[in-house]
Amino acid sequence: MELIKYLLSTIAVTIIGLTLNACDAPPQQSQSELEKLPEVFNLTEQQWQNEIQQRFDTINGNGEPIKCISIVMTAPYYIFDRRYDSDTLILLQTLTEADLLTEQIEISGIDKNRIVYIYNLTEEGKKYYRKWPNLSSSGFCFGKVIVKSVTKITPYSNDIEIEYQYVIDKLPPKLIPQNELKTDTVRFYYDEQTKKLYSRGIGLIVKNY
Repeated sequence: MELIKYLLSTIAVTIIGLTLNACDAPPQQSQSELEKLPEVFNLTEQQWQNEIQQRFDTINGNGEPIKCISIVMTAPYYIFDRRYDSDTLILLQTLTEADLLTEQIEISGIDKNRIVYIYNLTEEGKKYYRKWPNLSSSGFCFGKVIVKSVTKITPYSNDIEIEYQYVIDKLPPKLIPQNELKTDTVRFYYDEQTKKLYSRGIGLIVKNY
């Protein structure tokens, strides 16, 4: 009986000791790293959300869309064999279904057994397809980024990473699902010489073909 009492008291002391050790545990590494960073990084989630939104708004400053499909497409655009260049073909069919292109099917004059697929811009397609100022080549560009929330803040020794959720507004309804919530990250760092906060990861969302 005495042995049982001794074992129970030992277990109780051990549990109390573990609890106290847990309470006395040092703060997480992320908090430690945050304290080492310049004061400019000490922003709330809402402030980081505003900062990211402002940077996207700067890209959209001249009314330029944010999501681009880069494709050099001299209209009319010809596809002579659907077995080749499948990625481009899938894109052309998607753009046709979205009423941005028309598809015309003809028999080749050279080879009567060969079908030619001819694509032209619709009037709606002409609104979105051109050489945009911030795009390296011609393409279709759409929409505006709306930052919905900041979901994670991860400080490092010299910079900080922000995970955020966003939607792209004002997309052609038949092309991309509307209000589709996406997650991305951006890295912020501070330049002591210029006294400015810079970001890496905010820019045009471009798919090249």
